[in-house]
Amino acid sequence: METTEKRPSKLRIVLMWLLVVGVMVFFALFAFWRKRVPMPEAEEPAGVIVHSVFSLFVGGFFLVLGVMSYLAVIFTGCFTFSYKQPVWAVVKTKNFFANIIVIVLLALGVGFLLAAFLGPMLVALGLDAGLANMLPVMLMVVGVQIVQLWGLVWSPLERRIITHRLAALGITPAQLKTAALVGLSNPASGLAKRFASIEEDMGAIWVGPDLLIYRGDNEQFDVTREQLVQMERKADNRSTSVLGGIAHIILHVKQPDSSVRKIRLHTEGHWTMGQKRKAMDALADAIARWHVAGNQ
Repeated sequence: METTEKRPSKLRIVLMWLLVVGVMVFFALFAFWRKRVPMPEAEEPAGVIVHSVFSLFVGGFFLVLGVMSYLAVIFTGCFTFSYKQPVWAVVKTKNFFANIIVIVLLALGVGFLLAAFLGPMLVALGLDAGLANMLPVMLMVVGVQIVQLWGLVWSPLERRIITHRLAALGITPAQLKTAALVGLSNPASGLAKRFASIEEDMGAIWVGPDLLIYRGDNEQFDVTREQLVQMERKADNRSTSVLGGIAHIILHVKQPDSSVRKIRLHTEGHWTMGQKRKAMDALADAIARWHVAGNQ
């Protein structure tokens, strides 16, 4: 088996972080500048208190609604109530919209709560009242988006979908503990295929004595050592995974008709990009050792 590896350089990772964060901050400030409505330059203390109480109420409402929505999405599998048939194609679309709604609710909730306490302080420092009340909200919305580039809040959903779907296929929890949770994608797929989620299937892979065994939501296959002609490690420069320095595993698998299928693996169910990177490296090492063991 041929093995190639091309990891993103540290400089590239730093530049990507600066670019992504810079673009997000720029558009946030631009939108704030365009949409904000200045309030009177001077505001009575009573008016400041009213704004604080209002922000406290609104922030609490949005925060509770956001937490409840997040828990509902997680514990219902993004409102999936049957796993007898493939579910990922529908779940990833629903999760795309849930991610927008839930994250915005949480960001607004925390932002308005901060505004309730920071607003009066900023006004006392001489800031315009409208700016003082909206600045914490805007900073929190942008901050949450930046945190999401590293923290993966939907990892429990990924685990739930994979666990329940494979249970419906007869995979026991004990068997699943010996597997790596992965998603599959086609490295040659275009941008249209990335809508909602780049993963085209979700499941688990086992490194067995003689086979690589994959069981997923929509696809199941086994790979022998003879079929695995190459294992490539390559970063996806069109994905935020590059921000975590992740070099995906791409398996080059020989098909019965002698063609070669490229299968890109995505490690799933992890809370941070750093954990995903470590899981990807561990899986690559396990596959490499498996292939070498068959040639000894």
